[in-house]
Amino acid sequence: MAEKVEGLIKAKGARCAFPINICVNSQAAHYTPLKNDSLRFSRGDLVKLDVGVHVNGCIADTATTVEISTSNWNDLLRASSDALDCALEMLVPGIEVSSLGAAIENAISSHGFRPIKNLTGHSMEKNNLHAGITVPNITSRDRSSLKPGMAVAIEPFATDGKGQVGDGKGGNIYRVIRERKLSKDDANVFLKDVVKNHDHLPFASRWCAEFSDDYLSLIKKHWMHRNLRSYAILSEVAGGMVSQAEHSALFLDDSVLIYTR
Repeated sequence: MAEKVEGLIKAKGARCAFPINICVNSQAAHYTPLKNDSLRFSRGDLVKLDVGVHVNGCIADTATTVEISTSNWNDLLRASSDALDCALEMLVPGIEVSSLGAAIENAISSHGFRPIKNLTGHSMEKNNLHAGITVPNITSRDRSSLKPGMAVAIEPFATDGKGQVGDGKGGNIYRVIRERKLSKDDANVFLKDVVKNHDHLPFASRWCAEFSDDYLSLIKKHWMHRNLRSYAILSEVAGGMVSQAEHSALFLDDSVLIYTR
């Protein structure tokens, strides 16, 4: 599924801003398949699909949640989607992120669930997925405002757990954070290929198979030398089920464009 979605993005003339995240049940973020991954969906799974696309560095980020062949979690899906709709209805240039966080928390709580407090939406800039401003999913004291010219991803997460995620096992997503040369030429050529093809945006380990048959060990080597940052899989700390909904908004002078609808 990941290969098909990412292939469609490329066929449309765009590029992936990050590997498609396919997070199941209590997973909330940062799972993307390995090459030849054997994981299959099962009846009753709650699947988060988080997709990022860019054209010339300009990023669109959107997500939805799907339940596989059952309808046991409709209320949880509705909690995150209603929270997103509520936040989007409030968007005007100059709005404070604290207002959005309070509205998201109230919407999710009204369905009997908890927002995930340590996951947030985020501002985006050219070739920069997380550009500094966060959009909380809970009431906060952050008085930052969203101004004309900003692109922002708003992404409520709802859960029947404790409302917090923690780092799980290491994932398969990386990002180049520096380009320090190593002693082996093949390692340096490999890193140049990664930067040339993915710049400093997140990439999947499986994407690197085209650069070297030894790509997994080369990734590990650059990670150990801190050229790469890895993204751990984030899961709900109490094992709660998680739903997610997300759209991206562009703030204009006197209006807001929801450009992933």
